Amino acid sequence: MIRLKKRKEDSFVATTKRIQSLERAAMILELFQNQVTELGLKEIVEKTELNKSTAFGIVNSLTDLGYLMQNSENQKYSLGPKILSLSTALRMNNVIVRITHPYLEELANRYQETVHSAIDAGNASVIYLDKVESDSSIIINTKMGVKNYMHCTGVGKCLLAYKSVEECDRLLRFPLTARTYNTFTEREPLYEELKKIRERGYAMDCDEIEIGLSCVSVPVFQADGKPGFAISVSGSTPRITGKLKDTDLLERMKAIAQELSKKIYG
Repeated sequence: MIRLKKRKEDSFVATTKRIQSLERAAMILELFQNQVTELGLKEIVEKTELNKSTAFGIVNSLTDLGYLMQNSENQKYSLGPKILSLSTALRMNNVIVRITHPYLEELANRYQETVHSAIDAGNASVIYLDKVESDSSIIINTKMGVKNYMHCTGVGKCLLAYKSVEECDRLLRFPLTARTYNTFTEREPLYEELKKIRERGYAMDCDEIEIGLSCVSVPVFQADGKPGFAISVSGSTPRITGKLKDTDLLERMKAIAQELSKKIYG
């Protein structure tokens, strides 16, 4: 079996340094668990044992950002609409994983390759939601909940292809990281590739993130015609190329994407 390892210098590396202000903000938000609906500043200071001015600064920032909201009648704080939107997104992701997983298993078992689902994570990156490996697929070092680049992954380009040029310009304002000699590092060739993806309805990653590794990806559309997420089948380049040519892999992936679109987005 071939084991493809992600190079350390190319991965999204998490620092071990802890940010005290973020920890304090999280501590304040966690006070609103267990059916606690409202807290005054004095209560927040007592429960967190933070300095009053420190607590007020963090609470004020969280309120400005929408994570907390203040009751104008009693001046107490409660969870804000931003938390609700994050909670909704989490529930939606859980729905996607629950409904999609059996289809990923079908693809993995039928074509003996590794299958993923992924969503747009913002900042020109994707997050892998789910992964299924078959007994004979090569081991691909992807982890769920971890970000990867949009411009050099099949799922990423699949989602990027349906954004406007203005959105792409904004997302890709920084230099495009080269993972291999096949990675798109210039915008114009990448934009031409995105146009082809929209026309044919699927994306390819051909040795763009790892030499010897390729994948094919299709979008799962929401009711508004925009992709909600993407699914992909990944494996060694010769095997993926051969299966695209000699099997019904692409047709089955597109059929599954249509079924998922109806089941998840109605």
